Amino acid sequence: MDALHLVIVEDDAVIAADLAALLHDLGHRIAATCPDATTALQAIAVHRPDLVLLDINLGQGRDGVHVADHLNAVEQVPFVFITGHTDQRTLDRVKATRPAGFIIKPFDEDDLRTQIEIAVARHAAQVDVGTHPGGDRQGSRNAEVLFVRDKGRLAKVPVQEIRFVEADNNYVVIHTADRRYVLARSLNSMEEHLASSHFVRIHRRYLVDVRRITALREREALLGDVVLPVGKTHKEALRLRWEQR
Repeated sequence: MDALHLVIVEDDAVIAADLAALLHDLGHRIAATCPDATTALQAIAVHRPDLVLLDINLGQGRDGVHVADHLNAVEQVPFVFITGHTDQRTLDRVKATRPAGFIIKPFDEDDLRTQIEIAVARHAAQVDVGTHPGGDRQGSRNAEVLFVRDKGRLAKVPVQEIRFVEADNNYVVIHTADRRYVLARSLNSMEEHLASSHFVRIHRRYLVDVRRITALREREALLGDVVLPVGKTHKEALRLRWEQR
């Protein structure tokens, strides 16, 4: 899978260092390693990671469940619990936070690889069907990254690289400058998920980043050498948005 931007929240420095080394070997990037809830919340707000690896017990003060509640309510960032405590009482306490997965200590490279892949896939599926925690919050719709399946792997597609999105029956095709990705969702769903001042519907089959449009014709939008149709009902709104971009 593509490299992920991760934050580790673990109060045991030795375990945190071991985890960071294993994740580095897997090709991921560590944005921050945090020993407590306070520094974790600060780091997550600054770095906006793709995934947080979160210990449940963080010594004195607020614990991992508090961080998880914040991630669900405010940051909209998926997380995986890291724990050596798997008793029923612990599981009952954390399951309400809807983690993307669990990594049980002691862990190894294969455990990490598998759990991270599952967590990212689960999060991508939740976003696809609109069930991400806090789903109606405006910030959750203004995604910075999309996770899509590409040749059997999960690929991370920065939204800023998307030129336009094309509807194809029950799928959409995401077009970047040099790649195409197919995603099982509707164009209406993509329009909501990419809601921002930059994406505009130009046709029943096309959603375009207005900044990519190089010229407008009577019923066509040009994105360099790509020519897309403009629907009659979208023509005037598109012209105004393009002129104000």
